[in-house]
Amino acid sequence: MPLCGFNGKMLDGLRDFQEGLVEHGLYGRSRETGQTVEQRLQEELEDMKRFSKEVGNLKDPEMRDLVSGLSAFAGAFYRLARRKGLDSYKETVQAVSNYFLEMDRKYYGELQGQPQDIQDMARLAEHLNGVNV
Repeated sequence: MPLCGFNGKMLDGLRDFQEGLVEHGLYGRSRETGQTVEQRLQEELEDMKRFSKEVGNLKDPEMRDLVSGLSAFAGAFYRLARRKGLDSYKETVQAVSNYFLEMDRKYYGELQGQPQDIQDMARLAEHLNGVNV
């Protein structure tokens, strides 16, 4: 990413987190609660939406940002996994990793170090809009 780059350890952590969202957060919790996976997913998304309205009340600004970012990441992954099909969530996890790697490649391989202008990040966003997940 245009801040520090990705390495294997970082991608492994993101992969494990995304897989855990589905395996524990949806499949495991749905078994515990007697819900269907889709019911559990909908409840998780609704809970995240309700909680996101309260995150601003966290006093520590760094923890507020971390909690907000983590919740946003989890919610976005759940929505993407549902759109792509929960049965193929591991392929979705790989596609997300590939997307992040492409972002990294484009920034560090082509854009970083060029004259500082606002367009480098605009070009990165434009490039990412063309990357399929």
